[in-house]
Parts: sequence; structure tokens; C-alpha cells
Amino acid sequence: MKALAGGSIWVRPGTTDLSNATAYFREGIHLPPPEIERESLSRICELGSNMGAALAALGVAYPEARLLGVEPDVENLRIARVNLERFGDRGQLVGAAIWDRNDQLAVERNEVGSHGITIGVAAPTGGGEVTVPGLTIDQLLERHVPRDEDIDYMHVTIEGSEPRVFAAGGLWPRRVRSLRVEVHPYYGYTTEECCRQLGELGYRAWPCPTPPGKWVFAIRR
Repeated sequence: MKALAGGSIWVRPGTTDLSNATAYFREGIHLPPPEIERESLSRICELGSNMGAALAALGVAYPEARLLGVEPDVENLRIARVNLERFGDRGQLVGAAIWDRNDQLAVERNEVGSHGITIGVAAPTGGGEVTVPGLTIDQLLERHVPRDEDIDYMHVTIEGSEPRVFAAGGLWPRRVRSLRVEVHPYYGYTTEECCRQLGELGYRAWPCPTPPGKWVFAIRR
């Protein structure tokens, strides 16, 4: 793969892994806002890492950056770890879901495929659901990023949970310099609403020109 400097990426047969990875690499939808200087990226965080394609490409593009990814689905997490092995201690993956509060959450697959994992509150009795711990962004950073360090770039694709996570606010915007957010319009979340929420959190936010209607850039004011 060109985005991996000629390196390989592992995919699972019969899944959306290959189409997902090639879409990211072809469109460059893993990359930060163009206003962010390449040499200034020392910490990158991805919320919703899926099979690790975007985080692996970011690790290659920014060879000095430390990588932190979060993924709720155990099968996705397993292959993501394989795809990040090349970075050794520079890459870390956390098995959890990003949410607006600490909670036990149910993992659901939808018709989109392996990259269409949605999250909801688990039934009190369990109900046979596959569950995963939910973390706020503040909790994630508190546990996995030294307090005296910021996240230079955060890539966010959490399948419709974005509006409730951003609405919850928190201290994390003080520690995250820039973002790229997938808005998932089929869940009723638009680029306009995303820009409004990020603006309230202290960011200058605007829709990504390509692909239209799907992504938002943001830089902390």
C-alpha cells in the first residue's frame, strides 16, 4: 500500500476491511487539517480505530508520533493490533467505546459491515449482549496520556456517538489541538451541527471539501 510506504496491510476475507482501507488511503481521509504542520505532530489519537488502517497510515506518515487508538469490537481490535505491530511501543490500542459517561455498553453490528459498529447502553441484566466498557474522552486521556502532554491530532469516527460525546463537553478540548470528525449524516448528524458543537468547545471548525458532507476539520482556537 502506497500510504504505508509500500508496506502491507492485513485484512479479513469476506469483510469490508479492504474497501475501508483503500477508501481511506485513496481519499486521504485519515489525514489532519492541512493547516497542521507535519513536524508538530508528536501524539495522535483515533477514536474508532476499526481494523487499524487509518492509524497505521498515520504512523507511517508521522514517524515520530506516538499512536493511541480506541476500538470497541473485539474482532476489529484483534486485526488492528496486527496492523500496528510494526510500530512496537509507539502504538497502543484500547478495547473500549467512547461515550458521554462511564457505562457498560452493548456492541451492535449493522448492515454496513465490519466498519459499521454502533454502541448503546447495555441491558441491566446483560441480555446476552456483547458488552464493552464506555469511557469519556477525559477518562481516556487521563489513563493513557501523560498529564503534561497534549494530543496534536484526533481522528474521530464513532458511528453516530459523536453528538452525545461532544455535547457532554469536558476538559479534553484543552488537550486536543486538532480534529477530523466523520459526521455520519445517515444517523442524522450533519456537518453544520458538528461545526456548531465543536465551535462551542473552543474550536474553529469547517467542513472538509472532499469527500463533501462527510467530514469536519477543527483546530483549537
